[in-house]
Formats: sequence, C-alpha cells, structure tokens
Amino acid sequence: MKQSVQRKPVPQKARPAYRTLAGWALGTLIEQHAVRQCEHHGHARDRGDPEAWNRAREVAWHSPFPGTSSEASVAAIDDVMRSIGDSCPDCD
Repeated sequence: MKQSVQRKPVPQKARPAYRTLAGWALGTLIEQHAVRQCEHHGHARDRGDPEAWNRAREVAWHSPFPGTSSEASVAAIDDVMRSIGDSCPDCD
C-alpha cells in the first residue's frame, strides 16, 4: 500500500489591511460613517455629517497609518474627504 505524505501549508505573512495612506483614510472615513458607498455603483459619497468627519480625524490623530505621522494621517483624511462628493457620479 502506498502512503501519501501530506504537506503542511506554508504560512504566509499577513498583509496589512491597507496598503496606501489614501486607502487607509477612506477606510477610516467609512468606519466612522463620514462617507458611505453608493448601493448601485460603489462610489464613496459624503454623508454630510461633520461629527463623523471629526471622529475620523481623531482616529487619525491617535492611531495614524503605520509609518506616518499623526499630522500626515489627518491631512490624508482631509484630502480624501475633500475629493468625495455628496452624490454618485454614475447615478446622476
């Protein structure tokens, strides 16, 4: 009878949740409910909630993107937020 040798899977390094500062900023804005995604097209839309934007900035200040300063993380939040409109470009 032949015995089959089972190979153990090679453990892979876990990838970081976000690869870019802009991606991290968008994810933080979504988590804090400052933006939402269009249900039909997936584009980010501003919810118009200044308190949510302030919460996202607080998160950026206290837990910045790895390898960046708090100031750079807050600036990224502001840059991403300014680039998002309040309507989906494909729904209009």
